[in-house]
Amino acid sequence: MSAAALSPRRFLAVCGITLAMGVGLGELYEYTQGAYHLTPWRAALAAHAVLGLILLVVRKPTRESLRLAGAGWLAYLPGCLIIAGAVILSRVGSQAPQPFTISSQSELIYIVCTLTLIPLFEEIVFRSGISPFLGRFADGWWAVWFSAVVFSLAHTAPSVERVLSFSVGLPLGPFFLGICCDMIVRRWGRLWPAVFFHACCNGTVYIFSSLNPSWLAKLGQLYM
Repeated sequence: MSAAALSPRRFLAVCGITLAMGVGLGELYEYTQGAYHLTPWRAALAAHAVLGLILLVVRKPTRESLRLAGAGWLAYLPGCLIIAGAVILSRVGSQAPQPFTISSQSELIYIVCTLTLIPLFEEIVFRSGISPFLGRFADGWWAVWFSAVVFSLAHTAPSVERVLSFSVGLPLGPFFLGICCDMIVRRWGRLWPAVFFHACCNGTVYIFSSLNPSWLAKLGQLYM
């Protein structure tokens, strides 16, 4: 993957496009939340589901990348390593494990969605939509970087009002996750391994919650 230099003018232009895409997603989440009286995560899921289904209809490459054929077991190894790493880390430290319990049906629905629908539709939107679009303006590693920035920004719901008041940030966890998922898709040309990796990263929250919650505080920067 090339890392061709961007001219200052092109770099500023892509920064503007990246910010506009992040703000556009933030406004979409906010509108969906207000119009349909949804919780923030449900609004984001609904927005991604609509965008993802549109991409599946209009873009053949997106449909092709969801075929199971073409990506061997090695493509799923990064996700497995994330899970193994979380389990190993959970065994490190003096804090006794705290039992993790599901307190309500809505919490159960949220957990299931964070492991299934949310990774699926976010990967369709960001890796099959936003990343290829940004690749038209910035090649190679730059496209991966800017795509990860949009992905990270979107997790702060960056509406116009929040941007103007400087109340948005760039959380590290989604940024690194975006980079990893983009590289997985570029390496194997399939979305399912990235969806699996995304789901495994989300699943580490529940692993730490069940085995050693102290790690959630230590890794707070990654979990926003």
